[in-house]
Amino acid sequence: MVRWDTKPVCIGQKQKWFLLQLISSDNDINMQTSSTPEFDGWRWVSYWYPVRQVVSFKRDVYRRVMKEFASVVMPLQEVTPPRNNAPAWRRKRG
Repeated sequence: MVRWDTKPVCIGQKQKWFLLQLISSDNDINMQTSSTPEFDGWRWVSYWYPVRQVVSFKRDVYRRVMKEFASVVMPLQEVTPPRNNAPAWRRKRG
């Protein structure tokens, strides 16, 4: 949002995050269900991968959300946020 009459001129958007669980097969995911799809593909990645890949000014927000979700996603594992130089890995399915 741009506010020309105040400082700062630009402010961020309010975001709501949702944690969902895929209960169907990966093959059921179809990105071509509308005439102008928002996404053209998808892939499974490691849990902390989004934190490492997002633009720097969003990184703290992503890290906080992922830490909050981790208590549900990984209830039996120790949850440690990645260091900035941690390698990303991805897993292919299908």
